[in-house]
Order: sequence, then C-alpha cells, then structure tokens
Amino acid sequence: MAAINGHRAVENGNKSEDYNEKKERMIEKIQRRQEDRVADLKKRQEERQDRSSKSESVQFFISTFANEKSAIESRVKTVDGNGKTKPELISIFDGITLSVQKLQKYVTDSALFLTAHDLGRAQEEVTKLYVVVNDKREELIPKKKFAFKARKKETQQPNNNSKISGKIGASVKPSAPGKENRKEDDVVNSTSRNGDLSLFSQFQCGIFNKTDEEIKLNGSEINGKDVGLTNLTSCTVQLYGTPSAIHMDRITNCTIFCGPVPGSVFVDNCKDSTLVLSCQQLRVHHTKDTKFYLHVTSRGIIEDTNKVQFAPYNWTYAEIENDYQRSELDQGRNSWDDIDDFNWLASDKRSPNWSLIPENERVTVWDN
Repeated sequence: MAAINGHRAVENGNKSEDYNEKKERMIEKIQRRQEDRVADLKKRQEERQDRSSKSESVQFFISTFANEKSAIESRVKTVDGNGKTKPELISIFDGITLSVQKLQKYVTDSALFLTAHDLGRAQEEVTKLYVVVNDKREELIPKKKFAFKARKKETQQPNNNSKISGKIGASVKPSAPGKENRKEDDVVNSTSRNGDLSLFSQFQCGIFNKTDEEIKLNGSEINGKDVGLTNLTSCTVQLYGTPSAIHMDRITNCTIFCGPVPGSVFVDNCKDSTLVLSCQQLRVHHTKDTKFYLHVTSRGIIEDTNKVQFAPYNWTYAEIENDYQRSELDQGRNSWDDIDDFNWLASDKRSPNWSLIPENERVTVWDN
C-alpha cells in the first residue's frame, strides 16, 4: 500500500510539474503576443506620424514656394526703365536673379521629401522664372544680337571615339583630332547661316544644325539664360558659365561640356555621345550609347533610355569656382550614381538600362 501511495504521489508531482510548465509557456506566449501587438501598434502610429509629417512638409513647401514665386514675379512686373541708369537696372536684375537662385536652392533642399512629380514641377517653374527674369532684362537692357565664334572643322565620318581618343587617365582634348585647317574666327549668327529661327525663338541662346564644329560659349553669353542645343552631329561644345537650364535634342556623336547649371539639363534623342554636366536636376529621354560625367544634386532621371553609363563630373576651367558660387550648387553633394529609371519598376534590382563607367575606363583630365 505504501508503495502504491508513493507511486501515486510521484504521478501527482509529475502532473503538477507538467501543469506549471504549460502554465508558464502559456503566460510567455500571451506576453509575446501582447508585446508584438504593442510593437505593431507603435509602428503603425509612427508610420501615421511620418506620413502626416511628410504631408505637412509637402504642404508647407507648396505654400512657401508659391509665395516666393509670386513675390519674384511681382518684382519683375514692377521693374521699369524710367529714370534708371543701366548700372541701376543691372543691380536690380542681379538681385531678382539671386532670389530665383535661392528659390532653386530651396527646391533642392526639399528634394528628400518631395515626390519626383512635385520636384519636377517645381524645377520647371523655377526654369520659367529664369526665362521671365531674363526676358525682362533683355527688354530693358537690350544687348547685341547673340552670336558665337565657331571653328569650322574638316568634314569627316562620324566616329564615336573621335572626341575622347587617347589613353584613359591621360590628358585628353575634348575636340576631335586632326583638324589643322579649321577656321579660327568664323563668326556665325545662330539665326542666320545654318541656323533655324524657329528653334532659336524657343531659347534665349543656342546652337542649332551644326556638323563637325568646335564651339565655345562664354559666361557673358549664357549666364542665367535658357540654352538650346539642337541637331548637332560630331561637334564639341564647351559652355562656360552658369546657364539657367540646358535643353539638348538630336545630339549624335558629340562631346558636350557645361559649367554648373542651377536648374535642369534636359537630354532627348541623344546617341553615341559624351556629356560632361553639372546641374541641379538631370532628365534624359530616348537616349542610348551615351556616357555621362555627372554632378547632380538630386536624383537623375532616365526614361525610354538604354546603354547609358555614368561617372563623376570632372571638368574644370579657370572660373569654375566662381561659377559654382554664382549657381549655388552644392559641390559636396553629388548623386551621379543614383539614377531613377522610370521604365524599371523592380525595387530590389537596379535597372539594366544604365551602369557605371569602370574606373579604369574613365577619362580623368580634359584639356580646354
């Protein structure tokens, strides 16, 4: 009997231990569920707060941007030449242009929380402001008809390597070699010989319908202006200064350099070319087999584009530091390798339509 009672006591003890273990496991399970529930609730609250914060930031940006834009437009409308000297007018327009540049910087600084659509729309509005300001400046401070110096080159078959021939990493001239007989001082008006008046009227200055030419435009010709480059083949173009925006269309087998652009660079229908660009925003459409040496302070955008490559901007010239100060572009911020392909929807893979230029294949020095 004692043995039976002892056996039952052991069984009851084991059952008690099993019950306690099950109880503890159940309590732990309930606690984990509660902790997960609290963590999930906290995460949802943070997400709501983040969405609310972003929404408030966007709404504040839209309101502030609209007010600043309206103020600049009002200043432009109230400027008149009555009783003002040329230096006084220049000072007034320089002040207005500075306000546009500050607005451009505000757009750049807000790029982190703006959608691509809102950012692009704001940038387009800033570009329009530059045009309005410069149209009014030209009205009250007329200049001579725009012209540029072009150096005619001998006719040759297009060659994609002609503009950057030579050893990678060595000093490379941005113009095609073997042009000993070109004319040095052939003055060409962009609306006359080989020009297109309808194209020229869309921009404040530009280069149109050229083949096998080397062309340089200085800051005095393009600063603060909307520049157009259209229908160029086998040309080398160097843009010194700070144009407000650059529009490229139908560019084939060209090498194009530009100083800092406080606005946007738009590239369309470009192929077999090298573009050395510094800008606030880059938008590329219908382009292929083209290399970009890029400084951009927001995320570059490509669409309907393939076989394009990117490397950091590395062009330099005597006045480039002054031009950067004038443009207010942040030299310390460069998203040259962060490109958004509007035709590529996968978020876990980079688009196959663009790549980085291998370091051992990059041109490191350009001769001016």
